[in-house]
Amino acid sequence: MYTWLGQLTAELESRITAMQAQVASLPPSQIESATLKYSATARMKPQVLLMYLSLLPADKLALITILEIMRMSGSGGIVDGMKVLRGMVAVGKAVETEFRAETIKNVAGVDSHHWLKSIDPQTQKPSRQLIGSVWKKIGEQVKQPKISEQAEGGSLQEVWTPSWSRMVQLGVGSELVDALLKVAKVEREAKDRHTGTILKEEQSAFTHSYEYVRGKKLGVIKLNPEVAARLARDDIGVVIHPKHLPMLVEPRRWTSHNEGGYLLHSVPVMRYKESLEQQKWLQAASEEGHLEPIFHGLDVLSSTSWRINRQVFDVVLASWNQGEAIADIPASEDRVNYDFPEPLDPSNQDPQVRTKYVEKMKMVLAQQRKDHAERCKFNYNIEIARSYLKDEFFLPHNMDFRGRAYPIPPHLSPVGDDLCRGLLTFGTKKPLGTTGLRWLQIHLANVYGYDKASFEERAQFAQAHQADIFDSADNPLGGNRWWLNAEDPWQCLATCFELTSALRSPHPEAFESSLPVHQDGTCNGMQHYAALGGDVQGAKAVNLEAGDRPADIYTGVVDIVNRVIEEDKKSGHAVACLIDEALGRKVVKQTVMTTVYGVTFVGARDQIAKQLQARGDVSQDDIFAVSSYIAKTVLNCIGDLFSGAKSIMDWLATAARLISRSIPYERASDAASQLTTTSRSGKVVSRASKEFMSAVIWTTPLGLPVVQPYRKAQKKQIMTALQSVYISDPNAPAEVSPQKQATAFPPNFIHSLDATHMLLTALKCKQNNIAFASVHDSYWTHAATVEPMSDLIRGTFVELHSQDLVGKLRQEFLSRYGDYCIPVQSAQNISTSSTKRRVAAAKRQRAMSEMLAPSEMSDATDSCLSAESAFRNDIAEAEVDLITSSNEVTEATAAESMGLSTGKLDEIAGLAVSGQEIPTMKMGGQAWVRFKDVLPPCPPRGIFQVQKVKESAYFFS
Repeated sequence: MYTWLGQLTAELESRITAMQAQVASLPPSQIESATLKYSATARMKPQVLLMYLSLLPADKLALITILEIMRMSGSGGIVDGMKVLRGMVAVGKAVETEFRAETIKNVAGVDSHHWLKSIDPQTQKPSRQLIGSVWKKIGEQVKQPKISEQAEGGSLQEVWTPSWSRMVQLGVGSELVDALLKVAKVEREAKDRHTGTILKEEQSAFTHSYEYVRGKKLGVIKLNPEVAARLARDDIGVVIHPKHLPMLVEPRRWTSHNEGGYLLHSVPVMRYKESLEQQKWLQAASEEGHLEPIFHGLDVLSSTSWRINRQVFDVVLASWNQGEAIADIPASEDRVNYDFPEPLDPSNQDPQVRTKYVEKMKMVLAQQRKDHAERCKFNYNIEIARSYLKDEFFLPHNMDFRGRAYPIPPHLSPVGDDLCRGLLTFGTKKPLGTTGLRWLQIHLANVYGYDKASFEERAQFAQAHQADIFDSADNPLGGNRWWLNAEDPWQCLATCFELTSALRSPHPEAFESSLPVHQDGTCNGMQHYAALGGDVQGAKAVNLEAGDRPADIYTGVVDIVNRVIEEDKKSGHAVACLIDEALGRKVVKQTVMTTVYGVTFVGARDQIAKQLQARGDVSQDDIFAVSSYIAKTVLNCIGDLFSGAKSIMDWLATAARLISRSIPYERASDAASQLTTTSRSGKVVSRASKEFMSAVIWTTPLGLPVVQPYRKAQKKQIMTALQSVYISDPNAPAEVSPQKQATAFPPNFIHSLDATHMLLTALKCKQNNIAFASVHDSYWTHAATVEPMSDLIRGTFVELHSQDLVGKLRQEFLSRYGDYCIPVQSAQNISTSSTKRRVAAAKRQRAMSEMLAPSEMSDATDSCLSAESAFRNDIAEAEVDLITSSNEVTEATAAESMGLSTGKLDEIAGLAVSGQEIPTMKMGGQAWVRFKDVLPPCPPRGIFQVQKVKESAYFFS
């Protein structure tokens, strides 16, 4: 890196000198009138670029570029690299921050309060966040002349400049990154397999290429394997400085939308992606004092203290140093032999052979890159854990736009993987008491994977394996390694250590334990849907009702799927015959879990494909066909599994579609008057669609305003020194994306409810002096306080769902959007798609009812599938068509034949809902309806009483 610094400095000095000569040759008029535009040579105009590059010395620009590119490695889902746009903008931002720091230091002086406020007391160095905060305050003083005249550092206000635009950051960053890619080199060595000679070659340290990421071709900057390997081996703290780490003191309490968490670093209480609308709603709610319960809940999570489990850390470190593959840590690169295919015979011209060779090579290389990325991640977490080995620390929390809480430190937190959770233990200890030892035993069974049995059976499981537990604790790497067979091995090892210490102590009940014990929800999204809709079958399937044993919805589904597969095999189905072994619940678990969140067929297929690859009993060539077949079968089998939830999901999606296609009344007339606008092809273009600006906004039961950010941002193509990139102004007005608004609303609404439930539970635990931590629907506490926490979990759930949440949501929509106008054609399209979905669901259920005889259905199946007639009745009662136009006779006829009610198109009014005419308005030659006239009523509730949750021991278990 030191060599790179000198070479990059010289390259930048050369480029700046060339720019100065080029600018000197320009007419004065061009220099004075220079604007921020890009020239045909794929670079920012030299007179503009020179102005920004001259703000700092070349050696500082070089150092910033190297460190920032190294820091960004692995971000954005790119293994050993980064997206070009992300890297260039990051470098541009870093240059801007350094310029601000230099300005404050040189103008105000190192003794000024401005400079002292930018110093991080822990590192004794300027902090990016603090520099940004100081610069912002100086800007606020500039806008207030009276304060400006009296403030210290008045000269600072004279040199203060607004934040650089994204185009400036991109232009500066692209020039610096382009220079780095040109000069940074590494020397690689390889041994000739035939002669044994050591060959050396100089290669670029960074390369610019393209990759397909989620189906899109994106420019990426990749690290040379030698550079990536050094990062995996060396002390990464030398070049990578984490922005947010755990705190050694209790975090600041949240007092407003931007005040809380770290003592000095400014962190907002909500994470959202450049949504000015969400920012304004959040700020207004904070200023009105509506967010106090949310702030208190986050404070509870932030005030929970943690320590590193030293026993687990020692095992992790020993495993890491040995370089062997253990648990989820891949082996070091010098100890793994990847199954690379044999080189092709040049004389073989068979295209199929070549295709198979390329596919096999891609798979092996992908696995190699994945393993390397995993080792880098583990290296990072191990180094952070090492830094906090002797300390008690805290994890400040904030939330996403739906209210879900997350630790702000991105590494080594409960939200992390099994290794992170195994390394973490509470900072405080509590005696096990009369019930704690039993819950430690149950917890061991849970993390081992034996979590669908009764509590008594789980405790007996731990007792039966006591010898294995002792062996795992006494000799984790040299013994029989029983703990490695667990579903969560590192958490299992941590529990083995804790149980061994407790059982060997003179008085186990008095043993002070710090291990977090988990209580997890059963398909938590479905639990909320079942409570919202009063769905009896759904409630039984997800343990809202009491039972002798926990209901396992995933086993019920996979049993049905396996029977369908066997029937298909008997009939000679080619793809079904490729499945040799019966499917396990793990194959379908994620798909069943995400069904209530609107998972698509493609999403379900990808989820199942990953599980099949992990099983390894289906050849790689057949995985696509088999996963497609299983995904279709699973989705068909659970057609009625969530019948109660489905009606609520459809209602939520319909409401979102109507909102996203609505226009405030005062703007509707202007939109209608421009319907004659024509496109370049001469076609008439409706102006109304460009006016669809209404995002779905709702308020959670705790008072948090949620704004869905999905809009059709207008992107602008910019040519840079590396490639063409697209950028967009996130604050520019843009029409909403109706499709994303509709598909995202049901899961987002449910996530806002599970976040509310968690925060309510956190507040109750604080009142009862119970330590509490959470990972969404997994709640953690000491073994001694599991039972009182479980009582609070059930109580807060009942308290939450005793309200008519869907009814309140509908009323909020009517209050906010009631008089908004919707084009009749848009409303018709929404109604037609809703009808099609219900008809297809009814057809699937009929097919499944015919395939599976009632006598063959197990108890688990009965709790998952209802009779077809009940399904039709539920749909007919729960759903009301808004509109059915005369050209959808086929769908309407099919719907009527299945018992579905359909609306009629009135000749004059144009619309009808439940047989009642809907008034329409004529504006600009087009018919409009009001939102409040077409929003369907809430789906009717079932007979399940949410108070029964208090009697269910396995609600969270």
